Amino acid sequence: MHKKQKVNFILALHNHQPEGNFPDVFKLNYEQAYLPFIEELEKHPTIRVVQHYSGILLCWLQENRPEFMVRLRKLTANSQIEMLGGAFYEPILSMIPDEDKIGQIKKQRRFLRENFQVDVQGVWLAERVWEPAFARPLVKAGVQYTVVDDALFKQHGLADEQLFHCYVTEEEGNRLFIFPINEKMRYLIPFADPKETIAYLQEIATVDGDRVVVLADDGEKFGSWPGTAKLVYQQQWLHNFFTILKENSDWINIITFQEYIQNYRPAGLIYLPAGSYREMQEWSGGYWRNFFVRYPESNHIHKKMLYLREKLNLLPDSPQKKEAREYLWAGQCNCAYWHGIFGGLYLNFLRSALYNRLLKAESVMDRLFHDNEVWVELEEKDFDFDGRTEVIVAGPDIGFILAPAQGGSLLELDYKPKSFNLLDVLTRRQEAYHCNIFEQAEGVCDSEEVKTIHHINSVKEAGLEQFLIYDPYRRTSLRDHFYPCGLEFTQMPYEQEAGNFVDGEYKIVSTAANKNAHIKLVCHGTVKLGEQIWPVTIYKDLSYQPQTGAIRYDYQIINEGKTNLEIAFAVEFNINFLAGHAADRYYTVPGHTLQEKHLASRGSTARVTCFGLADEWLGLSTTFRFAKPATVWRLPIETVSQSEAGMERVYQGSTILPLWEIKLLPQTPWVLTFTQVISEKIREER
Repeated sequence: MHKKQKVNFILALHNHQPEGNFPDVFKLNYEQAYLPFIEELEKHPTIRVVQHYSGILLCWLQENRPEFMVRLRKLTANSQIEMLGGAFYEPILSMIPDEDKIGQIKKQRRFLRENFQVDVQGVWLAERVWEPAFARPLVKAGVQYTVVDDALFKQHGLADEQLFHCYVTEEEGNRLFIFPINEKMRYLIPFADPKETIAYLQEIATVDGDRVVVLADDGEKFGSWPGTAKLVYQQQWLHNFFTILKENSDWINIITFQEYIQNYRPAGLIYLPAGSYREMQEWSGGYWRNFFVRYPESNHIHKKMLYLREKLNLLPDSPQKKEAREYLWAGQCNCAYWHGIFGGLYLNFLRSALYNRLLKAESVMDRLFHDNEVWVELEEKDFDFDGRTEVIVAGPDIGFILAPAQGGSLLELDYKPKSFNLLDVLTRRQEAYHCNIFEQAEGVCDSEEVKTIHHINSVKEAGLEQFLIYDPYRRTSLRDHFYPCGLEFTQMPYEQEAGNFVDGEYKIVSTAANKNAHIKLVCHGTVKLGEQIWPVTIYKDLSYQPQTGAIRYDYQIINEGKTNLEIAFAVEFNINFLAGHAADRYYTVPGHTLQEKHLASRGSTARVTCFGLADEWLGLSTTFRFAKPATVWRLPIETVSQSEAGMERVYQGSTILPLWEIKLLPQTPWVLTFTQVISEKIREER
């Protein structure tokens, strides 16, 4: 008599919403995916699953859907759900210090112990990003096992038939169990007929019955991904899948990670390379940290976090330090640090949420360091670790970071009472998926077939190809331009650039910080018109007095040549109040009437001495006052990026370009002064 072949199957779902995501998105995902999955699971008490909920999502559920937490507790108590831990705010572990890895994992374990009376042994790795050194901090945090994609096992050299077991790795003797996630199952479930999954499991089953197949993937694919609500619930895919699993329960053993570890030996010792799932490795160029190189804006948020983390270490333990650390941890949420199939870094509100949390942490630390005194700090430091010095200025109301080597530009400008970075702008870059935008815009790729999230090709509006504009430099502020006189209003006139100051290297002449902060920069460059070249020097000074909400900018431009130079000089600012077409966010130009005031409008206004942007929703405004009247150009910055629902246009900020047509006499300084004031804005009655 032949012994029946058997196989173990683990179904694990990861459920998460980013820090700062809209409440309606939490609610929609709850209604479309989280709730209906649990409702279906309750109908099949013999089906056992592993569930991971990020701390961000658990807090939302606890506050907004406490009845759902009760249901989860019951399913956990009945051993129908094994809870999986993780780092509370869902950071990519490679981007945070080990102390924070351990702290966030322990925080999640405490939350699950207090709310579900379980001592979780496993963790979900955000975006399944693995690095070999993780084993040590994970074990130090009380972790016994984790899951990573089988692609890393294959890179290690394992054959397909070796991917159906648990393995052990270690770091400095800290032992960790690792389960491979089956890529084929990720594409079968829930997109293929359940019978295909059963057929695949039959291929893997053995007489020994010690093999395990792991499906660990996003819970949102069960209802929230496009087309899956209809497929999974209306067409009863999940009901049919659970039913067919039960019908084959004599040879398919539905098991959990902890149960497998208790009953089966690991296949052996393994040391996996750094990596993640196959698509992530394609997006990142093989290594997740490459996103910091590919997107300087991501690197800036990350280095802001590390800078504040360093300051936090200087403080003695106290409730206020704990509060600051909690904000800082929230600012480590991974979603806005990278971009793949989801909006991620391209979603301005997610980036803004990270700055909000980090700036709240900074404000708490400010109070601990300075009490209520009037103060200002100035530090010269390689802030973003690019080998060049930045200048960091902080006060009670404003903080900013100046990059002399990047055109003497402002990388960040924070208004601390609102915990808001006004310069959180994303540069328009070419993405690999842009090459198909014309076909997608014409509907060539449209299909009624339900696809995995990685194969969706659609557009949210027609004409997106018109917005495929790429910037030749990072869109920071206080960048200096020279153009020929008589320039007509258009897009940013990159082709008309006559100077080499935009991305030129400015030198620090002096810095001072006493009752106020003062920075003096200089750059020696050239201006070229036709075949003639003029040597030109720009002195650029920034002054900040605490509690005024104001920065003063002073320029001296010197024509070092021997002949007159008639030229247009412009200073570029890029400011992001998050919504381009909202009625409560608009331009203000006293003495002038704009046909369109919203922040996505475009136009040119002459003879301007005062120009502002207002955000009633946030309660914030910034106003420029020019000592010499300027012609001011205004243009939106809009990117085209992919999301789970298709290609979309996203407002990333507004370019403000004041211009002056000037005549530079040889060796005679042309002087310009203007101020920028940031203040609170009261909502106006409409």
